[in-house]
Amino acid sequence: MRITDPRWPAVRELARSVLRTEDLVIHGPPWLESVVHEMNIRLSDVQPSRISFPAFQEGDEKSITLHRKGEDAMLGKCGEDEPPSEVVWLPMEPEAGWASIFSVATDLLDAGYPGCLGCGGPHTEGAWDELASRKNMVEFSNL
Repeated sequence: MRITDPRWPAVRELARSVLRTEDLVIHGPPWLESVVHEMNIRLSDVQPSRISFPAFQEGDEKSITLHRKGEDAMLGKCGEDEPPSEVVWLPMEPEAGWASIFSVATDLLDAGYPGCLGCGGPHTEGAWDELASRKNMVEFSNL
């Protein structure tokens, strides 16, 4: 995915969420379990002091969702069906979406994220604006 794609900021935000969220549970299709395991091995290699790793739970075939362990609230979603506005949404098929998220997460890890200042990209120090992200995606698709 190119950084000019209007979905790019959502990919980057979801990748940062995967890397920094404690007690993260990733719900998704069965194929995702081995990929999450692979990502956890990478995380343990790059962040040897880390003790909490994302867990996988089988879920919907048509989406990938991020949750905190023990909480029902969704933090992020990769899938075609639009979630509530407080959820980071990446409107992509799960396989292509996860490939983009994993690629960006790997790049961020290589840059030293989350321990580096500014390596998460521009506008990463402030709060995420989901409404602006969705508006940008709609405007781009209408061109």
